[in-house]
Amino acid sequence: MNQTARALATHQRFAPGVWLLAGLAFVVGTVELVVAGILDQLAAAFNVTQGQAGLLMSLYALVYALIGPVLIYFTARVARRRLLYVALLVFIAANLFSAAAVSFVWLLLARLLVATAASVVVVVAITMAVAMVPAQRSGQAIALVFAGIVASLVMGVPLGTLIGEYWGWRTLFILLAGLALLCLPMLSRWLPDPPGAPGIAPARQLAALVQGNVLLAHLAALLQMTGQFTLYTYIVPFLVASMTLSKPLISLVLLVYGVGGIIGALLGGRIADRWPGPLGFGVCLLLHALAMSLLPLATASLLSLLVLVVVWCIFNMAPGPGIQKYLVQLQPDDAAVQISLNTSAIQMGVASGAFVGALLVDHYSVNALPWVAALLVLGSAFCAWLSSRITRYKDND
Repeated sequence: MNQTARALATHQRFAPGVWLLAGLAFVVGTVELVVAGILDQLAAAFNVTQGQAGLLMSLYALVYALIGPVLIYFTARVARRRLLYVALLVFIAANLFSAAAVSFVWLLLARLLVATAASVVVVVAITMAVAMVPAQRSGQAIALVFAGIVASLVMGVPLGTLIGEYWGWRTLFILLAGLALLCLPMLSRWLPDPPGAPGIAPARQLAALVQGNVLLAHLAALLQMTGQFTLYTYIVPFLVASMTLSKPLISLVLLVYGVGGIIGALLGGRIADRWPGPLGFGVCLLLHALAMSLLPLATASLLSLLVLVVVWCIFNMAPGPGIQKYLVQLQPDDAAVQISLNTSAIQMGVASGAFVGALLVDHYSVNALPWVAALLVLGSAFCAWLSSRITRYKDND
């Protein structure tokens, strides 16, 4: 390898710390999502309905969305690596409390503590990943952390469900705490320790939030996730009604979907770096809406379904890095706050999408899901278009 090629390879390689942050995102994502695979066990263990057990996910998302920005504000002066270390310790303790739960209320409170810690871990992981790479590669760094979350859906959730089935749900929470514990010694070895900064006053945060471009970017994330989870939350009944697929084939569809998500997260990072701003992620949002609207046609055969599912998840994940990089560029002085608000918008979209989907399934038809979901994502793309118009107007002013 000549000197130029060696320099290029070094430039393209991420530092171990960025991969560590992606690994933390994998663990955190698994803890949030794996409950869906063991809801029946938890309902039986605590003698509650599966609907009541579902509060372990919906309240998790709500606490994550509401508490995250508040904690990021009050911990702004804390050195980033130290904050991550403390958040991980709380995360580990909360998972051990979950494993030791003797009542459903105990487990629910422990899960809310996990959500509180996870909201800090994810935001600090993204902001540190951005700080550890050159500006022109920040989109790819964000994408790598996102890929860790998607990988939790592809591998962490199925493996966690399997562990829960054979060794019990308490063992699952202990193992997840153990994985986080293994990461602690690596923090001081692989991560820098940038100092904190004075917190941005809530009034200034609100003033920044209501600025056209910033508000539209957060609204784009909210609408996209609402549309996505309107359909994805009920994808199993949709596939059963449309194609009468067996459980093994549905598992194959979901696995292929998850692989598409990893590709989409990494592709989205490259798009964000090459075409930063609303144009790049706006095109991805249009393709996301198109893929969902074509889903009823793709159910004609398993092959066409698998192909479309890959495209669907690629463009579901691709806009995220672009939106977050755009927010960092718009508000560099309060990047952590903006990323926290954006992850909150994503979590609120998860909760609202599940609610909209439930209304459609209960009062209309499962076949309406793709169309309504696509319309919501089109609304997200419209927000991106409006933001690009505002940007162009300011540039020409």
